[in-house]
Amino acid sequence: MSKGSYRPELRAVLRKKQDSRCCYCGLRMRITFKTKMLPDSETLEHLDRRADRGTNNRGNIALACHDCNTGRGSIDWLTYTTIKRGEHLERW
Repeated sequence: MSKGSYRPELRAVLRKKQDSRCCYCGLRMRITFKTKMLPDSETLEHLDRRADRGTNNRGNIALACHDCNTGRGSIDWLTYTTIKRGEHLERW
């Protein structure tokens, strides 16, 4: 199975599982074409980054809005989620 052949099926499963919401900020996402990405466009996200040896296994993939996907940088997924949802406490 080629890399791209499972994507539509995977997106459909994740869309249903996540109620079409971003795994980080909870924003309801829209389906767009790659040529016209918007802040709320649906993207596939590696929870454990590939740069950190994360895999392409389905358990490591979630849907994220384009803003979160591009804004996460090197922050681990759990910390980024707490920051985006306003659950992160700043040190005094």
